[in-house]
Amino acid sequence: MPQDTAFALPFGAATSPDVDAARNRSVLWCRRQGLIGDQVDELRFRRRDIAGLMAAWNPLAIGAQLDLTVDAVVVATFLNGHTDGPPTVRPERVAAVCADLTTVIATAGRPPAGAGPLVRAFGDVWRRLADGASPAWLERAGQHWQWYLGARTQEAHDRAHPRAHRRVPTRAAYAELRRRSGFVDAMIDLSQKAYGFELPRRLSADAVVRRMLDITADVVDALDDVHSVEQEESRGDLHNLVLVIENELGCGREDSVREIQDMVTSWCEEFLLLEQRLSETVGFRDATAAHWIADCMRSAMSGYLAWSRTTRPHSALVPAGEPALATGPARTAWR
Repeated sequence: MPQDTAFALPFGAATSPDVDAARNRSVLWCRRQGLIGDQVDELRFRRRDIAGLMAAWNPLAIGAQLDLTVDAVVVATFLNGHTDGPPTVRPERVAAVCADLTTVIATAGRPPAGAGPLVRAFGDVWRRLADGASPAWLERAGQHWQWYLGARTQEAHDRAHPRAHRRVPTRAAYAELRRRSGFVDAMIDLSQKAYGFELPRRLSADAVVRRMLDITADVVDALDDVHSVEQEESRGDLHNLVLVIENELGCGREDSVREIQDMVTSWCEEFLLLEQRLSETVGFRDATAAHWIADCMRSAMSGYLAWSRTTRPHSALVPAGEPALATGPARTAWR
C-alpha cells in the first residue's frame, strides 16, 4: 500500500513536549469557533491529529505559539475537507468560500457579514498572525495563503470537468500548482511565528533559500501524494505526483513510487548541500535567521513524515456522502 511506503530522510525528528496539552486546547478552540459540534465531530477531529503534526513540524514550540500554528492548519484542513471530493462539490461554492477567506486577509481579520464558522475562525487566526508582525512579513504570509486559496479553487474547477475531458497534468504543470495547493510556504511562515523570528526580505528572495523552500515543499508534497494516491484516485483527482509519473513514463504504481523515492533522496541531498552553502555565504546580520529557517525546513520534512506514518491522515475518517462538519464553512448548512 502506498501509505506504507518507506522514505529515509537525513533529518532528525522530534516532537514538542506540549503536544498532548495542545491537542486538548485545539479541541476547545474548535468548539469555541463552532467547528466542532458534537462527539462525532470531535472524534473525527482528534483522529486527524493536527496538533500532532504541528508539534512535529515545530518541535521547539509550546503554549500559545504552538497553538497558533495548530489553529491555522486546522482552518486549512477543514477547508480541504469541504473542497476536496467528487465533482458534486460545486466549484462556485469553493470559490465563494475562498473569496470570503481572502476578504479576511484584506480586512485585517474581519470576516464578511454572514460568514460561517470556518471563515470566522480564520479571522481569529489572521488577527493573531498579524499581532506584532511587520507589514512586509504579513504581506508575504497573506500572499502564501492566497496562493493556497487560488489553488483550491483551480483544483475544484478541474475536478468538475467531465472525466472524459480531464487530463493528467505534465510534471511541470503539476509542480506549479502543487507548490501552491500544498500549503507548505504558509506553514513555514507559521514556524517563523512560532519561533519569534521573521525571514528578512533579502533572505526570502535569496536564490539558495528559495530553492531550499521549494525542495521542502516538493518533499512534503511528494510524501503526501504517495500516501494519498488511492484516496485521490478514487475521487477522480488527477493532481497527484504518482499519477503524473505513471502517465509520463507509462509505468505501473510500484515503478512510479520507486521513482518518487529516488526523487526525494536526491532533493534531500541537494538540500544539505544548499544548507552548507548558505551557512558559508550568509552575512553576519542574517546568520541567525538563516540558521532558524534551515532548521524549520528540516523539521517540516521530518515532522511531516513522522506524523503521516503514525496518524494515517488519508484513511477514511468521514463516511461517504457526509460532510466533514455539520455546518458549512461559508453561510449555509450542509445538512
